[in-house]
Amino acid sequence: AGGPRLRRPKGQPSTFLDAATEDSGSGAASVKMATSPGTRSLGIDARSRLFNGGDRAAGRAMTTSLFEGGLLPRVCCCIPGLLLFPSLIAIVLMALLWQQAFYWVTAALSAWCFVYTTNMSISCLVGAWRMRRDVEVNWHAKLLAHPDNCPCMHFVFLPNYLEDQGMLLVTLQNLARSPLARDSMYVVLAMEEREGQAGRDKAAALIDETRHLFADINATFHPAGLPCDLPGKSSNVQWAYKQVLQRFAPRLNHIDAAHVFLHCSDADSLLHPQYLSAVTYEALCTPIEERVWRFWMPQPLQLRNLFSSPSFTRVTGYATFLTEMAALTNPTFPGPAICFSTYSTTLALAWRVGGWDADVIAEDHHMFCKSFFASIWEQLEEQGSGGTDSTGQARVSGSEVRVLPVYLPVLSFMVESEDGWLASVHARFVQARRHSQGLAEISYCLLQHMKLLRSRHARRLAPAAHARILSISFKMSLLHLEAHVHALASVMAGLLVFVSAASWVLTLGPSAVFQTLTASGIERVLSLQSWVGVRWAVCVIFAPL
Repeated sequence: AGGPRLRRPKGQPSTFLDAATEDSGSGAASVKMATSPGTRSLGIDARSRLFNGGDRAAGRAMTTSLFEGGLLPRVCCCIPGLLLFPSLIAIVLMALLWQQAFYWVTAALSAWCFVYTTNMSISCLVGAWRMRRDVEVNWHAKLLAHPDNCPCMHFVFLPNYLEDQGMLLVTLQNLARSPLARDSMYVVLAMEEREGQAGRDKAAALIDETRHLFADINATFHPAGLPCDLPGKSSNVQWAYKQVLQRFAPRLNHIDAAHVFLHCSDADSLLHPQYLSAVTYEALCTPIEERVWRFWMPQPLQLRNLFSSPSFTRVTGYATFLTEMAALTNPTFPGPAICFSTYSTTLALAWRVGGWDADVIAEDHHMFCKSFFASIWEQLEEQGSGGTDSTGQARVSGSEVRVLPVYLPVLSFMVESEDGWLASVHARFVQARRHSQGLAEISYCLLQHMKLLRSRHARRLAPAAHARILSISFKMSLLHLEAHVHALASVMAGLLVFVSAASWVLTLGPSAVFQTLTASGIERVLSLQSWVGVRWAVCVIFAPL
């Protein structure tokens, strides 16, 4: 590649496949994947210095984790809390002590909410039209007609824990509807060893019942208690990924890593039968130097139990698929599209970043962020040409990682309990609390950005690269910080308006209030002493509702 090369420490594996076999205690020989001729980003020299079972995203240090020692990770972990809790306290204090400022701050938050939801509404209309258009396309026929069509491998990871066997069977039978299932689909039931013998029996029964439907189906069992390993989807998928690398090493030796697709799906997700064909076709239409830094994502629709789920849960389900559809349709505002729940990528990208991290909860967001920074670090190490700054150094304008939309639906369940309405609402709260741990990705992005600024390559980052990094942190802050502040401010504003209105009614009496409203209308109400100077703010606060 013509750029600086990282030295491999003595005794460490030269490829991630070697790391996978060494971690599992196997003495398998080193495996080097076939690559497309002339592809710089997949060259043997580049691969030989990648990922000793870790994360490329920290450059020479090879790993970046919020669990690593030192002051900087601890400070980055504290920053979201230092932003959120003082903001919540400030909202309460302003509501009690400085109501005029409180109303205008809340109005500003509501105005932003109006802009955000307007963009979401328009983007969703466009996305819905594109989805209706694309579900009518025969993607498999287009794939067969593509001039670069060649044999590909599709590994579908289904991480699950204590899932119903019947539901998993429906998921597998739906996967079998794909035209690629029999020849190219390799299903991996990513089980947890914590399920015990019941989990092994369940996996064996599912494999026996569906093995004739796929090119291959097998189960992996993620052990409990591994060091630096948090129980969850990310660590489970990483274990399954390493097992796949070991088991299929002889096959992977003879296929281009950019023609091996990894699909991470929830156990209850029903992919469109044409989804794998559509991903393959879109990938083949993408230049290979771009393909190796791409994710593909279908449109998530949590509609399988729409009419039986509680209204509270249903509203959050609406919000989820509207937000994700808008992000895929318009990835420029308020930030780039980020992987969510079910997504696909190539083995080339997973190899670069060392697979999934086992010490995180939000596996989808983290995989995107990790890959995003891995691309920047790799460019900083390898770029030998291009634009230059005043010192003659090459400039890096941003990450090559993108999430591309596949306008085909993937259906899934909203969380629901068999124990009734209240239990279902509580289950949704528990799920939301787990999702809120994605807040850690803000800290992770800050940590990566700080390491970039402290590196010797900091001057080679163009302003556009910093802007794109900040846009990711900004979008995550909207989800995990601003939404909470705005919610609290709206509730406080409603309480203040109610107290002022109640005080007015009690002071004048019901008959006088009725006469005032019929004679002067709402304009008179908004002219109350409590709202002098802020009546337009009050209107803005509640207008979006």
